[in-house]
Amino acid sequence: MASTLSILASFTIIRSTFNDFIPKEIRDYLWSFIRRFSSEFTLVIEESHDGSSNHIFQATMEYLGSHVLSASAAEGFPKRLTVGKSEKVRKFTFGLDRHSEIVDIFHDVPLKWKYNADVNTNTNNQHTSESRWYELSFQKNHVEMVKSKYIPHIINTAKKLKDRNRMVKFHTVRRERWSSSAVNLDHPMTFDTLALDGDLKKTIMEDLDSFINGKEYYKKIGKVWKRGYLLYGPPGTGKSSLIAAMANHLNFDIYNLNLSAVNSDSSLEYLLLHVSNRSILVIEDIDCTVKLQNRDAGDPTASYPHVQVTLSGLLNAIDGLLSCCGDERIIVFTTNYKDKIDPALLRAGRMDKHICLSYSTASTFKQLAVNYLGILNHNLFSRIEKIIGEINVSPAEIAGELMKSKDPKTCLEGLIELLESKASEATSKPEEGEGGNNTKQEKGCKSKGSNTTNSDSPNHNAITFLTVGPDPMTVREYTVKAELAPILKAVLLKHGDIVTDCSLNSTQCRSSLLEIACGIIQKLQAAKLEDLTEPELRSMLASVSDLESLKLRVSWLRKRLDQIIEALQLVKQCSALEEDKRKILQEIEEMQKELGSCHMETLEKEKKTLRIQEMEAVIGTISESISSNEARLSCFYERSLVDGLLCL
Repeated sequence: MASTLSILASFTIIRSTFNDFIPKEIRDYLWSFIRRFSSEFTLVIEESHDGSSNHIFQATMEYLGSHVLSASAAEGFPKRLTVGKSEKVRKFTFGLDRHSEIVDIFHDVPLKWKYNADVNTNTNNQHTSESRWYELSFQKNHVEMVKSKYIPHIINTAKKLKDRNRMVKFHTVRRERWSSSAVNLDHPMTFDTLALDGDLKKTIMEDLDSFINGKEYYKKIGKVWKRGYLLYGPPGTGKSSLIAAMANHLNFDIYNLNLSAVNSDSSLEYLLLHVSNRSILVIEDIDCTVKLQNRDAGDPTASYPHVQVTLSGLLNAIDGLLSCCGDERIIVFTTNYKDKIDPALLRAGRMDKHICLSYSTASTFKQLAVNYLGILNHNLFSRIEKIIGEINVSPAEIAGELMKSKDPKTCLEGLIELLESKASEATSKPEEGEGGNNTKQEKGCKSKGSNTTNSDSPNHNAITFLTVGPDPMTVREYTVKAELAPILKAVLLKHGDIVTDCSLNSTQCRSSLLEIACGIIQKLQAAKLEDLTEPELRSMLASVSDLESLKLRVSWLRKRLDQIIEALQLVKQCSALEEDKRKILQEIEEMQKELGSCHMETLEKEKKTLRIQEMEAVIGTISESISSNEARLSCFYERSLVDGLLCL
């Protein structure tokens, strides 16, 4: 034992003496001479390059920092690591201690990293600076792979890690410039806690993920890598919460732009030029912050003499040449009144996706109950859901009641009291209806003058008699909108007079019912299968059921809607099967890599080989199911959704 310690001490003294008394230049020369006779090749990555910071050094530090913690548990890997955290990042960062080594495996090739650091001294033996560098060693025959694949992989991975770990910042405007003191956005809202109907939430997340992974696609089609969203709906329906969830999901900074604080188009241009990449530009209440309302309305601007931002200036800023100065940006506009916005702002390329956030439904109420009370069910739920289906109540109002107590029963009883109060107020107000009938006016995401039914709005299953447009046409004895007249003619030719047995006798009422049926056909005629959602189709189906209750002969239309809903479910099944197939293939690939390892025992290899064969059989079954579903869906993709319903 004593002799071993003596040898180690001697070796330590010799190494220290060698480093202290042999100049660095001579040491480097000796090592380079020795390496001439080795098949190993070494790249040196210094902290600085050509007098400036070395981007590859910083990327290497970030990349290796994500590997060292898991690798340090393995035998032969460093047991000393560095750890730190700054205010600019979310998580701890780890790294190699000086003179430590680690092996990374890339494409089954071992690549050895070593981190070095030396203190530089002047002639008076005073410390002046520190030199830091990484050494990457590998076999010479892998030089091309390292240069063309491994180093780009390090840079790309490091960028993703850095973007994922950095703190989200919130920027505001001060004196027509972005404030120099941005604050950390610690908003806790995520898509997991956001109370939003499931299909809509999934659609938004998929759209965001498609955008963030679409760099090459945007480059291929020659478009700027940006996307615009319009969030519209009544106050308190979660527009700001959705923006916070988007920022946390993407880890994007938020730039909150209040247009009323900007006095000229040139100032607006300056602000947008200084918005960083990977950010969300938010312009809230676009309809009322400045006078940018619909030009067709002819509203005067004289009452806004201090506002100098013009609609033209805003359009050029978000969609002109100025928009090319930056990548990976999202622009979000919010409004309570979509119909007040100029159509030029609404077109694709400026607001690519319009998202309606309407009043609460049974689904959003249940999500809020889980978030605030931690309960999935309660004997008061059915009563609450019934009232919510009859009135307009925002998610913010429901959340306010659920926060008043930690006792679920107390909160739910208070919510029922609020809902019943709102229901009482709604019934006490005189409501407009045709012929003096009181019918509930549907609100939420409907624009003024809109004749479409929103599936998220209350009473969306009820039939509302629609007023004929300004240019009516008469088909036989029925008067309908001019745009629906050709559809009505085709229906009557194919199915005869479908209102002959109708329980309503007046021609005006029958015309209104025919307009509803033709309106559904018009939507189906103009849409593709992928454009429709199941809630929208079920809303149409509910209207058709109401028409049948009035003895209209529209069973053929109900049958077609059932078929389309079934087709949509098949599309979802195909997507789920494709995802399962992708995961299994990925697992097979990983297991095949493990089989290539020389450290695996024979018995374990046999087990993994058998497992791979089983998974390949599962993939075959999944592929057959996908092919079968796609064959059933082909008729919906190749032909119109109303094919065979009309006599054209």
